[in-house]
Amino acid sequence: MARGPFHFKSFTVEQDGAAMKVGTDGIVLGCWTNVKGAHHVIDVGAGNGYVGIMLMQRMAPGGKVIGCELEPQAAEQAKKNYASQPFGGLTAKAWQGAIQEAHQAMPDIAGKIDLMVANPPFFRNKPKSPIEARNLARHDDTLTMGDLVKAASSLLKPEGRLCTIWPHDRLEEWHTWSSGYQFRPSRLVHVKTMRHLLPKRFLSEWIYRPQEEIQVLEETLTLEGEATLDFTEQYLSLVQPYLRGT
Repeated sequence: MARGPFHFKSFTVEQDGAAMKVGTDGIVLGCWTNVKGAHHVIDVGAGNGYVGIMLMQRMAPGGKVIGCELEPQAAEQAKKNYASQPFGGLTAKAWQGAIQEAHQAMPDIAGKIDLMVANPPFFRNKPKSPIEARNLARHDDTLTMGDLVKAASSLLKPEGRLCTIWPHDRLEEWHTWSSGYQFRPSRLVHVKTMRHLLPKRFLSEWIYRPQEEIQVLEETLTLEGEATLDFTEQYLSLVQPYLRGT
C-alpha cells in the first residue's frame, strides 16, 4: 500500500509513523470480524489503529476499543488516529506495550474483554528487514502463537471471541495451541488470493470456554479471479462498506 494517508469511505488514517501500512490482511480481518455484542474490544498489533476503527464503524454506542501496539511510533500513530475517528458514542485508546503484559498493566480489563482481534506478527524463520520496526510488525519473535493464545485466555471473558488471520500453513499449529487454552473454533475461512491458487491465509473465530458444543462454519474466500485486480464479487461485497470504489 502507498505511503501517506489512507482514505476509507467513512474515515481516514495517517500511517507514516507505522512501519506496516494499511494492508489486505488487516482490511479483510476488519471487514470479516463480527462485532455483535462486542462492547469491550482489544486490537492486538494495532499498528496505526485502522482495524480497530473499522470495527468501531459497526459497533454499538458505548463500545470501547484498546489498541495494543509494541512499537512506540506506531502506538503514537494509533493514538492520533483514534482521536480523529468520526464515530460518536465510542471511545478508543492506544496502549504501548506487549500483549503478554496487558492483564498486569490493565488489571481492570482482565477477564472482561468481549472480543480480541489480532493481525499479529506471524512470520517465523523468514528473511528480515534492516528496519527493526518492520520486523516487530511482521515476525513472531516478540509474540509467538502460544503467547497470543495465552494472553487471550487472560483477557477474554467466558464466551468471549478471538478473531485473527494467519498463514494457512500454520492452521494445524493454531488448532493445537487454541484447544490447549480452552478455545473452540466457530468460524474458519480459507483465504485464496486467486481462484486457481491454494489458500494463503486463514481467518478464524474462536470462542473462549464455550458453554455448549459449537458447530464450525467453514468456507473459502477468494480475493481475485484469474488476474491481478480482477476482484471477485465475494471480495467486493465484503469490503464494500469500507473501501472507496467498491
